[in-house]
Amino acid sequence: MASSISVLASLPRFAVVGGLLVAACATPLAAQLPSQRFEKLANEALQATETFRPAGDAALGSAAAGLRQALVPLDTLLNRSKSGSAWRTYLDWPALQAQAVSGVAADPATLRRLEELLNATETGLDMPEFVRVRKAVTRYAEVADAARGNGANRMSQRLGSLASSLLSASATGSAESLAPVPPILERLAEAGQAPDVVAAVRGANARPNILLEVHESLLAQAVNRPIDQVMPVDEVVLGTRVRGSGHTRGNVRLDFVPSSDRAAFDLVFAATNVADTRGSQGPVTVNSRGVTNLGARRRFFLDEYSATASPVQASASTDTTVTGMAINSRFGKRLIQKIANRKMAETMPQAEAIAEGRARDRLRKQFQEQTEPALGQFRDQFQEKVRGPLEKQGLYPEMLHMNTTDTTLAITARKATARQLAAASLPPASAAGNLISARVHESAINNMLEEKLGGRVITQADVDRMAREGKAKMPDSLGSDPDQKPWAVTFAKHRPVTVAVDDGRVKLMVRGDKFVSGDRSFPGMDIWATYAIATSSQGLHLIREGDVQIYPPGFKPGGGEKLSMAETSLRRILQKRFDKLWKQVIDIPDLPLQGELASAGPLSMKQLEARKDGWVVAGWRRGSAGSRAIERSFEVRPSETIIQQEILSGVEIRDGSEFPVAETAQLAKVGREIRSRP
Repeated sequence: MASSISVLASLPRFAVVGGLLVAACATPLAAQLPSQRFEKLANEALQATETFRPAGDAALGSAAAGLRQALVPLDTLLNRSKSGSAWRTYLDWPALQAQAVSGVAADPATLRRLEELLNATETGLDMPEFVRVRKAVTRYAEVADAARGNGANRMSQRLGSLASSLLSASATGSAESLAPVPPILERLAEAGQAPDVVAAVRGANARPNILLEVHESLLAQAVNRPIDQVMPVDEVVLGTRVRGSGHTRGNVRLDFVPSSDRAAFDLVFAATNVADTRGSQGPVTVNSRGVTNLGARRRFFLDEYSATASPVQASASTDTTVTGMAINSRFGKRLIQKIANRKMAETMPQAEAIAEGRARDRLRKQFQEQTEPALGQFRDQFQEKVRGPLEKQGLYPEMLHMNTTDTTLAITARKATARQLAAASLPPASAAGNLISARVHESAINNMLEEKLGGRVITQADVDRMAREGKAKMPDSLGSDPDQKPWAVTFAKHRPVTVAVDDGRVKLMVRGDKFVSGDRSFPGMDIWATYAIATSSQGLHLIREGDVQIYPPGFKPGGGEKLSMAETSLRRILQKRFDKLWKQVIDIPDLPLQGELASAGPLSMKQLEARKDGWVVAGWRRGSAGSRAIERSFEVRPSETIIQQEILSGVEIRDGSEFPVAETAQLAKVGREIRSRP
């Protein structure tokens, strides 16, 4: 029986599950955008135009204090900078300081002029010290306008624009119609106007915008394994030395546990040990066979803050059968055998109880010891690879929740700061049979990109450095080009890079306030391309509709307005780069799996859907014939997920070969058909 415990020696392998959970973290088909609610909110916004309230002295004093606080780190930066004097001249530093101490005497016109300086595209203004001052000046200007400027006019215009965007979203059902809303709400909040409307609109767009699901059968590939091991037995039971060998057969497996408040899963050990032993006492030698059923279970819990585990539960049940007896005596063998049989009948239950207790205690101790490192590794991986890096970059979701069903780990998150919007509608269903499902609303992507890139200056050298640090190959379109000079882009502060989703289509857009090529500076440009989702026998693809579009902000192609020479020159430079970056056909690659999960991969994306309310659904399944283990272990249970019950659908297997000529021609035909649709 002691031999059965040693099979736990490889349990740290369980920590591999943490790696995939760390790399990861449905309703019936949901309605589109809540049109009636948006119409109601639009009416409330229009009615609120009559509720203007002039800002009081306390609001002005608070805004002035915020500016004074923001100026301290900028002053420190400029004191140690060689260009500090030039920056003070550019920023009109005396005016900044004067407004910071003026409080109730703040001048709206001066603050708007300073705001314009800080909103310019000068290199350096994207540094955190400048950004904090810019935001403080904007808030101060809003309050000053509400106190003694044209705050009422601004409020009325903004509420009208807000109502227009809400009605447009209601009519079209498109999440993109809500793009102008966040900055309007932010300005209204800074000015202290229409607080009920601001709260109501934000509340209507506060649903989770990230939902990830991982099926138990995938993670089980890193944990589940058979046990078949023979070990010697050498113990003393009731004063008798027992020797022999034990053969343990069983398994270790991962078992998800339904839990609504956090993720819960058990590591389960179940085995049977058959021990053939011999024990001698005096002239009597007894051969016996003991069959011990062994079980151990430890429950692990995971939430957004930590990973914990409960104490180990262990069990052992032994049944012993005498298989033979030998008596080493020349006289009285029958009497000795009779006494031995009676003695064995009396002591057998006690001996079995002792054996069970020892096996249970050893199993509990060793299972605890050998799963503890896995728990620590799991906890460290989550902090070091997920929470820590995302928090450092300011990209960690404002809300994150984990839960499990008996087959699925679900991670629900909302990525939206207080000034941003999340999802307004419920997500569509993911397909049954996915091993990994991701339902992501465009707001999650756009919010993260705005936090990361809004107002920043990115140069070719920056991209080179990031590629080296990440040990990644930089796209050719962003690298050095012997025909073109080094580049730099100043991203727009609001929605610098966006994804806009429509039914079956995805639009990618880059908004630059300023572009630099060599020593030449160019004005802002908007760059976009629209892709249609297409399926072929080779898998899923994104097919670009037409050419990459590059125009100045607000420019209407085909109208009477003409591009300037500088704009035409920049357009030519950008066209060359973005044609390479946003290719005509983008093949969706397989998802590789590493470590203990490598045999379960790669996974192919078998579901990719886009919906105009902003939701994208992606699902990955087994992608090669070499991953049959998952297929054998895949089982659909009544509670496949908390919010979805569907029948497991068939899984197509693609061979991963390159497109044949006929296939490429077919894709091109699909692209032409898509582009010809109204």
